[in-house]
Amino acid sequence: MKVATWRGESRFTIDEAPEPAAGPGQVVVAVHAAGICGTDIHATQGLFPWTPPLVLGHEYTGVVREVGRGVSRRLLGRAVACEPSYGCGECAACEVGRISQCQRAVRVGGFAERVALPATCVHPLPRSLDATTAALTEPAACCLAGLETFAMPRGATVLVIGGGIMGLLTMAIARRRGAKRLILSDPIEERRRIARRLGAHVVIDPSRESLSDRVMGLTKDRGADVVCEAVGKPELVAEAISLTRMTGYVQLVGVNPKGSRLPLDLWDVHYRELRIGGAFGRGTAFRRALALMPKLGVKRLITARFPLERIGEAFAHAAAGHGAKTVIAPSGAVGR
Repeated sequence: MKVATWRGESRFTIDEAPEPAAGPGQVVVAVHAAGICGTDIHATQGLFPWTPPLVLGHEYTGVVREVGRGVSRRLLGRAVACEPSYGCGECAACEVGRISQCQRAVRVGGFAERVALPATCVHPLPRSLDATTAALTEPAACCLAGLETFAMPRGATVLVIGGGIMGLLTMAIARRRGAKRLILSDPIEERRRIARRLGAHVVIDPSRESLSDRVMGLTKDRGADVVCEAVGKPELVAEAISLTRMTGYVQLVGVNPKGSRLPLDLWDVHYRELRIGGAFGRGTAFRRALALMPKLGVKRLITARFPLERIGEAFAHAAAGHGAKTVIAPSGAVGR
């Protein structure tokens, strides 16, 4: 079978690999769609601590083609969303359901024609959810896990800085969780158009107007109840803090490069009683996110599809900021 191996920087090779087999408690999944995540791009730019050679891709769906001993045969032929890693089950991270932070986690890259996973990592799709859109489940679970760390204030104004996939999914989920006014800021017009279709009440181009002036004008100088920084830049995190109202929440959705530093006025945080939280990984939210997916209206967020053989081109497309989500179709499902 074919896999796309990341060789460092922006280099990929298409290689032949042994066919995976379903061991006890495992399944083999033919990958239908695998999304390119921002962390995949960051890895190719030297901004994320992964070491090549490696098969990337952790946002994927597929069809169960083989089941191992102890796994129900009812899964055969089912379309499933896949959790791409499983933990050791013994460390502090695993004890609290944070598999993404387990130092001994096994990660199974989805830029391959087929993968073997524990049966506990695959979840049948709701009937109303197609297998390509379902590739958004993993990033949606990360966004949901972050938003579940606090109760959405009644009638909340939510500001999302960054209209990439994490920002757009955060906005869609915030709406489902009771946000009343959604503001999104992004310099790319295509992303602002998508945000409008998803229900943003206000979209802002920060390259043409002051984000601070606009948000403070909209909120009568109070700031937003919740501000989600979904880009992963320290300077935007600082701006997010400044635009949060007293007793409000700052959610760090975008992954800042390791070693990033933030000049922080601790008096300001203390005085305004701000809550600043990180959101890294899906935690225990994957099943809840999958159930929520048909209600989010996010099918149009899949804006480009490439076959496995064109993965280098696909990464260049995604890294250039085109559209919302670029997916790889290892099994040849381009255009579906």
